[in-house]
Amino acid sequence: MPPGRIPPVSNSPDKIQLERLSHVCYGHTDLNKFDAFARDFGFEQASRTESAIYYRGWGKDACAYAALQAGVNGQEEGFVGAAFIAASEQDFNRSASLPGASEVESNPAPGGGKRVKLASPSGSTIYIIWGQEDRAAPVEPASSTDVHKGPYNTTLAKPRKGEFQRFKVGPAMVHKIGHYGYVTRMFDEDIAFYTENFNFVPSDILYEEVEGQGEVDSLTFMHLDRGQTYVDHHTLFLSRVPASHPKPYQIHHCSFEVEDFDTQMLGHEHLLNKGYSLVWGVGRHILGSQIFDYWKDPSGLTIEHYADGDVVNVDNPTGRMKSEGAASMYIWGPIRPANGVAG
Repeated sequence: MPPGRIPPVSNSPDKIQLERLSHVCYGHTDLNKFDAFARDFGFEQASRTESAIYYRGWGKDACAYAALQAGVNGQEEGFVGAAFIAASEQDFNRSASLPGASEVESNPAPGGGKRVKLASPSGSTIYIIWGQEDRAAPVEPASSTDVHKGPYNTTLAKPRKGEFQRFKVGPAMVHKIGHYGYVTRMFDEDIAFYTENFNFVPSDILYEEVEGQGEVDSLTFMHLDRGQTYVDHHTLFLSRVPASHPKPYQIHHCSFEVEDFDTQMLGHEHLLNKGYSLVWGVGRHILGSQIFDYWKDPSGLTIEHYADGDVVNVDNPTGRMKSEGAASMYIWGPIRPANGVAG
């Protein structure tokens, strides 16, 4: 492949198989302030220690977000890492044998089990988990916003006869973590790390025309390939930044799924009423199709609600599209902020 192009990627049994993204970890200077935001954002507190608060959604994951006390044991403010669940104990053991892997340790998050720590070439941390106990799978969504909600009445079908839609403003209850992403000045090396060692496969790639170089891939959305099983369009995205960027990598945002558009909009109003800082939304992405809503948490980091995202499986080929800047990011919504949504 020409320099700057992501080579064709497919999954294979010799790669470490990851089942799903479990949670992300962030450091915060004021845990109490973040806790108030987290509850308004739609998290449920799962457990708390002197130096950490663990949050979950209403889905089966025991943890969706770990808020760690910055300033304790050298913990810095900002993104700490993301935790993935291995598909098998064999896959976990293989991850522990990769170059640079840490010693196996207990997983401190709710659900327990064990974990190993790895880092991409740019320094972004991932944890691989095995043995974490899931919560009971939900049979219906949790909500703080609907008093009564029936099916939609459309132009030609009116299934909601004599019944009314009634809602109240409140937190958009989080179901699970969907994805996270970061910008990296080691884009090609990081892509190789994820796709050569694990079952990450690009769902879509954006490229730019660079004089003297041709097409240079600038952003990719990657899913965890699980064969015929449908999975989220992306669990991780990477964006290329020049070598002059001040950091080897920088977190962009993390994103959490909510039930539907009504839930999202009611949660949007709730956060506005609470005085939190809106970054961008509500709108509809092109790649991945999510309805998005980005906010700043009390530490100034970007966090997203999304609904109605695409799912893909092995039969979906990788898409390629020329980047048109902000026009590539959304089909409708407010004008994208000039500084993007970086955290």
